[in-house]
Amino acid sequence: MKNIILGILGCMIAVYTIVSCLSIYSISTRKNEMENCISQVLKYHLNRYYATGVSDTEVEAFVRQEIRQQLHTASRVSIDVKSCDMVSGVISARVTEDFVLPGGFHKSIACDKTILVETEVIEEETETEEIWPQEEEV
Repeated sequence: MKNIILGILGCMIAVYTIVSCLSIYSISTRKNEMENCISQVLKYHLNRYYATGVSDTEVEAFVRQEIRQQLHTASRVSIDVKSCDMVSGVISARVTEDFVLPGGFHKSIACDKTILVETEVIEEETETEEIWPQEEEV
């Protein structure tokens, strides 16, 4: 009888450990997928629409639609484009996903990304030479 109870307890501990590992793996996988997706979408749209004259609201709609298409999930996702300025080259978004872990617990993860356009300022260096008047030999 004692061995049966110890066997059942061992199985319960093993199942709990497996569920915990799956939960941790699920969280890290979703977080990585979300970060990669947001980075790709924001870079693509910033490079495509930077200084082209497309309105910021249209770019926001494109970003929301693209993120929804690339995130393959059945859980609830909310996308908030914090700032979108195609003239100055700034776009920022926050994506929050609510999902259920394998253990039945509800979890919410969020990812913030901001992408800036860096413009390179090229300065020309000019060489100047100082010419001193030469002293006349006396």
